[in-house]
Order: sequence, then C-alpha cells, then structure tokens
Amino acid sequence: MCFSTARLFKFRYFSINSSALNFAIPNIPLEEPVVIIALILLILLIGPAFFERLRIPSIVGLLICGALIGPHGIKLLSPNLEFSLLGTMGLQYLMFLAGLEIDLLDFIENKLKSIFVGIASFLVPFAAGFLVFRMILNYDVHAAWLIAAMLSSHTLVSYPLLGKLGIVNKPIVTIIVGATIIADILALVTMELITNFAEAGFNYNELFALLLQFMIFLIVVLFLIPKLSRMFLSRYEGDPGVQYIFVLLMLFLASATAHFLQIEPILGAFFSGLILNRQILRTSALYKRIEFVGNNLFIPFFLISIGILANFRIYINHPAQIGILVILTATAFLGKYLAALLSRFFLRISWAETNLLFGLSTSRAASAIAIILIGFNMGIVPESILNSTVILILFSSIVSSYITQRSGSRFHIGANDTISRDKGYKQRILVPVANPANMAHLLEFSLLIKHNDPEVPVYPLTISTDNRNARREIEDSQDRVSRIIRSLHSETRFEVISRIDTNITNGIVRAADEVMATSLVVGWHMRTTPFSILFGDVLNNLLDKTNRMVIVLKTPSTIRDITRIYLFITDGAQYEQGFVQWLDIMEYLAMHLQIKISLSGGADTINAIRQQYDENSSDKYFEFTKTGGQGPAKGSIRKSTADLLIFVHARRNTISYNRHFEHFMNNHIGRFKTNNVIIIYPEQTS
Repeated sequence: MCFSTARLFKFRYFSINSSALNFAIPNIPLEEPVVIIALILLILLIGPAFFERLRIPSIVGLLICGALIGPHGIKLLSPNLEFSLLGTMGLQYLMFLAGLEIDLLDFIENKLKSIFVGIASFLVPFAAGFLVFRMILNYDVHAAWLIAAMLSSHTLVSYPLLGKLGIVNKPIVTIIVGATIIADILALVTMELITNFAEAGFNYNELFALLLQFMIFLIVVLFLIPKLSRMFLSRYEGDPGVQYIFVLLMLFLASATAHFLQIEPILGAFFSGLILNRQILRTSALYKRIEFVGNNLFIPFFLISIGILANFRIYINHPAQIGILVILTATAFLGKYLAALLSRFFLRISWAETNLLFGLSTSRAASAIAIILIGFNMGIVPESILNSTVILILFSSIVSSYITQRSGSRFHIGANDTISRDKGYKQRILVPVANPANMAHLLEFSLLIKHNDPEVPVYPLTISTDNRNARREIEDSQDRVSRIIRSLHSETRFEVISRIDTNITNGIVRAADEVMATSLVVGWHMRTTPFSILFGDVLNNLLDKTNRMVIVLKTPSTIRDITRIYLFITDGAQYEQGFVQWLDIMEYLAMHLQIKISLSGGADTINAIRQQYDENSSDKYFEFTKTGGQGPAKGSIRKSTADLLIFVHARRNTISYNRHFEHFMNNHIGRFKTNNVIIIYPEQTS
C-alpha cells in the first residue's frame, strides 16, 4: 500500500505532458533582453582569451565580435536594438578613467607639451582632410570642413591596454591624454562653428554663446563637483559601495551638464575624472572597484557597440564606395602619423614614444561618429561618408590596438624611472600600534609609502608589557587592529604581529629585527604626549637601540585631506646611509597624493637629490628652495591640517645632526600645533 502510494506520488510529481514541452527557441535576430545579455557576457568571458591565444589584442577581439554578431554580420542582433545605452556608458567610463588615472604631477610638468601635441594632432589631420576632400575630391567647403574636423578628433580606445602593459604613469602617456582632450575640444568647437555657419552664416552671437556655455560648464565641474565630492566621500569613508555609486553620479552629472550645454559629454566625463583624481587615492578599495568594473564591464560593452555599427555588406552592393573608404582611411592614418612625427621633431621624443603617440591618437570613436552624424542629418555630408566613418572607426581601433600593444611593450623600466625602477632593497614597514586615535592614520600612511609589491605585507605590531594580562591585551589589540584594517578597505596584505616584552622599545626593536624592517612608522598623539617628552623618553630610546629608519607621525586628520606638503631637510642629509630610502618614500607620497612637495634644504643637499633623477625629472615631485633647510617663509604655511610639515632630521652624534635645525623644527611644531607633522630619522650605518 505504501509502496503503491509512493509510486503514485512519484509518477504524479514527475509526469510530463508532451504538450507542455514548448521550449522557447530564440528567434534570429535575438530580441529577448536576457538572451542578449547572456550572449554579450559569454563574449566578454571567452572572447578576449580566445583572441589573445591568436596573439590578437583583446580590444580588437571585442570589436571583431561586435561586427560578427551585429545586424551587418550573422545578424544575431537586430538593427533596431537599443544597444547604445551601455555603449554610451562605456565611452563615458573610458574617458572618466583616463582623467582619474592621469598623473597630475606629470600633467602639470608637461602641460606645454600636451598643448603642443594636442594642437598638432588637430591641425595636421584637419589640414590633410580638408585639402584631400576639397581640392582633390571637390567636396563642398562645408562638407570638407566637417570631414576634416572628424579626422582631427580621436578617442583613446586602446587606453585600457596601457594598464596591462604597466605604463599608465609614463610621462608620454600623460602628454597624450592631455593632448587628446585639447584635440577633441578643437574638433568639436570647429564642428559647432561650421554647422552654425552652414545654417545661418557666420554669427558672432553664436560664438559668444559657445564660449558662455563652456564657462558655465567649467564653473559647474570645477567648483560644484569638488565640494560635493569632498563632503560625501569623507562622510561615507567606510562604505565603498555608497562611494562608488556617488562617483558614478558625479561622472554622469558632469556628462549631463555638458550635454545640456551642447558640449560633447565625453569632455564632462574626462573633467570629472580629473577633478576626483586627488580625492580617490590609488591605494584605496574605491579606486580598485572603479577600475575593475570599467575594464571588465562598461568599456568592453562600448567596444562591442562600435563593432556592431560596422557594415561591410554595403561595399559588396556598392563597390564604388570602396574608393571613398580607402581615401578616408589613408588620410586619417597619414594625418595622425605626420602629427606624431612633428611632435617627435619638436619634443625630441624616442621612436617608441612616437609610435605610442600615433597608436593612441589614431583611433576614432564617438566624437567622430557624432560629428559626421550631425553633418549627415543636416545634409552636409553624403551617406557614403557616414558608412565609411563607421568602418574607419573599426579599422582605426584595430590598428590603434596593435600599434599601442607593440610600441607599449617596448617600454622598459629604466634605471632612472623614479617610481617603477627596482629600488635595490625589499621594503618592509613595521607599524607599532597602541593608540586607537591615530592607529588608522598610521596604517593609511604606510599604504601611501609602500612599494607596489603584493608579496610583502605591512606589519602592524601590538606589544604587551603586563604578563598577567598579556593574553587579554593581545587579543583586544589584535581585534582593534583587525577592525581598522577592514575599515581601510585596502587590497594590501597586512600581517598583524604581537609581542610580549619588558618594555615597548625592546618589543619594537626585536620585532623589527625579526621581520627585517626597513622603516618603523610610529605615532605621536599631541593631546597625550608633548614632543619634548616623547623625544626624551620613548623616541630617544628607540633611536638609540635601532639604526633603522624611524618615521614619527602626528596626524590629527586623515592624510587624504592634505593639499600642501612642506619638506625641510637638515644640512648633510645626503651623506646618511638612508638618504635614498627617505627620498623614495617622498616620491611615493607625492605620487599617491598627487601633490608636489615644496622642499627646503641646502644647496649641496638639493644637488644630491637632483643627481638621483634623470634630466631634472626631480622637478616632477619637488619644488626646490635653497635655504639651508630653514624655509619657506612662515607666512606661506597655514595653521591647518591641510598643510603637512615633514622634517628630515638625524640622530645625535651623526654626520647630519644639526642643533640649529632641531631648534628650528621644534619652533615650527610648537607654532603649527594643528598641522599634520612627520619627522624622519634616516637609517644609519651600524
């Protein structure tokens, strides 16, 4: 009975009516959103890996995939499919990342070079395009002008390759990114002028309105977004998810502002990245999330959307249009290459840099199609130019990826590459933590000065001197440190170590010996320990018992709030064994905070610092003042946590110890009590 009931239940539960087997076999072209999304994600998963096995850059692979599945390929996707939303997001994200990842110190240092390259990248292709289509092909003046404006623009389609090649922070890359914006602005302004002129003739009022729109745009982007960002990012510092959504909002707010003011939205996206550059530290989890989502989702969608536009069938049906395509493509490549050669001649850059400049600047995308589409809708350019422009976008993106990959791989880390070069030692940072008030600031500072070596962790250290309660103290301390580490949301590895010793100094010294620390980052909280007591007690003992570099921090605020850095160096600091080490730390601090350091020191010390760099590249990180360490004028330093004071001092009875400098340092610390202060005692010879 039970068996039959069980059998009945089994058959009733699993019986299938053949009429229910109505599988929804997808129709071609695909129209169901979930099926389309699944197809795109499948391409994103296996496409790049497949093409890289064929030694084809992943960017090229995505473009080809887009062309294959599009309405002009095997027609998996409908020509009426609204795929533009994700493609638009990808393009905005691409320009945002370009602004976010740009090295502001390099950008400021090389701004004149960026202006020159930008003007050359605009003028040479523009002149070539106008001459070819006006003088040779006898196009209308308006049409030739608009085609030339399209040819003078470019989009950094192959920019994501630079991250994989590890050359994002190269000065030439910064120059090219800045030049891209200048060239695109000139191209879009030219387009605006010629379309207005074609409609109603030249009008000074239109030109004035265009300038007014740019002014309003800059006011919104340069003043409103920074204020909102500072308030929001600091308030929600422990919630990267909310911060990420806010960053996206600022990105598209800037783009929307540009759109409403009839400015190309990609300029808004770039400027939003540029504005947030200093507020989003490159060591932060927020930065990693922005980079990860963009490179793995939004930007690939944009590349596929470009491929979908390509229509090769039209050249089978209308062979005569092949000639227009060949001329347009040849003019596009020749114009950008001549601009790169012109930049090489005037800027004295290498062939590898010249080819990289050509590779990055030869690709066209949204700005090009936008310019031609506007001209087509107004009846200025024919349909053949519109179709050829779409194919040019595909071809130029493929060529750009190949040349960028090839030329970028020829960049080697040189002996004078101050950020990427091998420093000659394995950096290990030990951070004794005891005071909860400055624990997070100490660990945050350690991340800012740490080398980009994922194998070596930062070592937070807890010490107990009470044997009876040692176990409980260690557990409580480790729990506090773990909470602080989680709140930093950093991908850097931390290895918390604990010691029981007779006193704090001995515990620090023994732990430093065990991990072979190259530097000790110790805290000093002004409200609990005056510097004179600290120096005469804990710090003095520590300096006596170890020759390692000791960095003392007074941090009443987070390091990311800093906007100006003053570095004071005692005379003779270049003769100490740890000279290169602390200079290395200053480089990383300047790079991560994107702030140039105002350095004051003696002439011999400044000359020694310059000798550590190639062709005065030290000017990227430092502004030099020869004052024997005692400058700049006190009036230039604000009594604010936004001004960081750094003193490179020395242990007593060493080569560079100077009693006058110590007096100068103590006076400044006493005068600027609210400021963040760092004191560095370089490594000494054993």
